[in-house]
Amino acid sequence: MKIDDLVFSRRTRQNHALEHATFTILGTMDPSLSASARSNSDGFIIFGDVDLGLLRRALDEALRRLQAGEAELAIHPNCGTNLAVGVSMVTIGTLLGMASSNSRTRVASAAASSVAGWMAARPLGEYVQKHFTTLPDLTGVHVTSITRRKVFGFTFVDVRTVQE
Repeated sequence: MKIDDLVFSRRTRQNHALEHATFTILGTMDPSLSASARSNSDGFIIFGDVDLGLLRRALDEALRRLQAGEAELAIHPNCGTNLAVGVSMVTIGTLLGMASSNSRTRVASAAASSVAGWMAARPLGEYVQKHFTTLPDLTGVHVTSITRRKVFGFTFVDVRTVQE
C-alpha cells in the first residue's frame, strides 16, 4: 500500500469518481449487479463477478461522460463515504444526547440527536464525496488494463488507470 492510498490523493479521488460513474452505468446495463469496489491511486478493485464486456463498455462510457463534464456521475448513493458519515453522525448525536445534564431526558435526547444525525448523513455524505473523496476531472486518464482474478473462490476484477 502506498501513502497516496492512505489519504485522498488526486489520483485516488479521480479513480473513485470513475468507479462511481462506472457502477452507475453498469447498474443500468445489469440491474441485478451485486458487487462493490475500492479505489486506490492505481485504479480500483471490484469485489464480485461482473461481465468483462459490460464492464469495459460501462468504463468507456463513464470515462467519456466524466471527461465531457457530467460531474454528477462521480457521486454515488451507495458509497461507503455515506455509511462512514452516517455512522459518525449517529455516534456524535448519541454522545451529545447522552451528555445531556437532565437524566430524565437523556435517552430521548440521545434518540432525537441520533435521528437528526442519520437524517443529515446522506446530504453530508454526498457533500464529502463531492469535495473530498472524488474528483470528476479525468483529463488525460486512461484505463490500461482490466484483470479478473479468483482467490479462495472469490472473484476480483482489477481496473488499472493512468494519467498522461
